[in-house]
Amino acid sequence: MEYENRGSSKSNAVWLLVLAAIVIFGFLLFKGWDKIVNEEIDTTSTVTGNFSCLPLKTGIVDETDCTLGVESRDGLFYALDISRIQDANTDLKADDTIAVTGFLRPILEVTSDEWDAYNVAGVIKVNTLLRTR
Repeated sequence: MEYENRGSSKSNAVWLLVLAAIVIFGFLLFKGWDKIVNEEIDTTSTVTGNFSCLPLKTGIVDETDCTLGVESRDGLFYALDISRIQDANTDLKADDTIAVTGFLRPILEVTSDEWDAYNVAGVIKVNTLLRTR
């Protein structure tokens, strides 16, 4: 009997350690899911939000002549430079939830006049643009 109890308690301890490791890994994986990632490694960023019309600096969103960008989950708008896109979902429409990965340049560092009329926090030079949930 004594032998079985020791084996059983060791087995329970191992399973508790495995469960704790899975919980910790899951927490670390999903913490900050919609935040900028890999910034220190390769300066790429991932922004998750809605595919939507960019607002003009006047505060108006022109639905008829819409320039699409992404409205992040924290309410900031980003323009999308898709000139070197590698992977895109071609049937996207406004208000779809998307994840955009690429190089994020704050609007103060952007030298192009192309985005001057828009109220955006930055421009993302897009590598991937995918629909998410």
